[in-house]
Amino acid sequence: MTTVDIEALVAALDPTKHGGRRHIDDVAVALREITPNLDSAAFPDLLLETIQHGETAGYWSPARTTTVRRGRITLPKSITLTRKDVTTDQRRPVDVPLRPELAPWAATLPLLAAQRRVLLAVNAWLRQTGGNTPIVAAAERAYQLLNDEKAFDTVPPLGGKSLWRDDRLTFQLLRCERTPTPLTWEPTTQVVTEAGAIVCVENHATFRTLLRILRSHPTPPWTAVAWIQGRNTAPLESLVDMPFIVERLDYIGDLDPAGLEIAEAACMTSERVGVPAGPATDLWDLLIKQASRPGRAVNETRARQLVSWLPEQTRDRAAALLIDGRRIPQEALRYDILELALPRPGQLDISK
Repeated sequence: MTTVDIEALVAALDPTKHGGRRHIDDVAVALREITPNLDSAAFPDLLLETIQHGETAGYWSPARTTTVRRGRITLPKSITLTRKDVTTDQRRPVDVPLRPELAPWAATLPLLAAQRRVLLAVNAWLRQTGGNTPIVAAAERAYQLLNDEKAFDTVPPLGGKSLWRDDRLTFQLLRCERTPTPLTWEPTTQVVTEAGAIVCVENHATFRTLLRILRSHPTPPWTAVAWIQGRNTAPLESLVDMPFIVERLDYIGDLDPAGLEIAEAACMTSERVGVPAGPATDLWDLLIKQASRPGRAVNETRARQLVSWLPEQTRDRAAALLIDGRRIPQEALRYDILELALPRPGQLDISK
């Protein structure tokens, strides 16, 4: 997860502190400038979370009736920045008796309104429970304290670095933990007894189609099929917890800008936990031969960046397709197409 300095973002969007409306694309440009190392696949979700947290903290209000689509994410078309300088004129200590766990560092700490709300909620919870409660999911504790189950989703959680540090607020103090999203997967054989590779897809139809085909195959090239359901690649962190050793992850997704961003992010997640990952080469070669439909065009530089993850023999055709504003969803790989393409014993392994 990525830390966003919302105050720096506000300063970039509103240097004169006069407030006013900003288009969401202007917000995106400013956010990208302060998070230059963020993986492209994670950016739309971070933008949405930043808009939500900035609203909670009182920095802006998003448009309610007009929205725009950016990839798979629906965003408000604009935000209206608060005119007054909320970064200075609302900073003050909470001025209430604090629990011993909080008082040494928080008693005189100048805080914004949203930060004071977090601190006071934690103080009340500690006073009521003494912190002697069962460990729960972070989202559950966030809802209990702040009536917002997503308040602890970011890093740092709502309240920012002023509150959340190893020597200040921690999940350990709040008796909660982040729970990873489980990975959706199914085996291709009735019994899995050996280590093997898995193929991972983005959408449900392809997930079911591959399972249907591979389960009828005498020697399926993949031990299992996994499904990450769009941009949420975090479940792949549980590859090391599978009931068999995953030797490799092969990925197939949509051939469009968002799909390629997701594909690269999925493989990066897999490799972070020690599982080698890359494109399911023959599936991508097969996908690019299917009929395309209109999509979002990108310039040549961006197209080359996106296709650099693909098998080398596919990159030029994929880049040309993206530049022309065309896309091919993975659902183009119908059952009949995949069934004919899947190798039988003695043929080339489709997963390599």
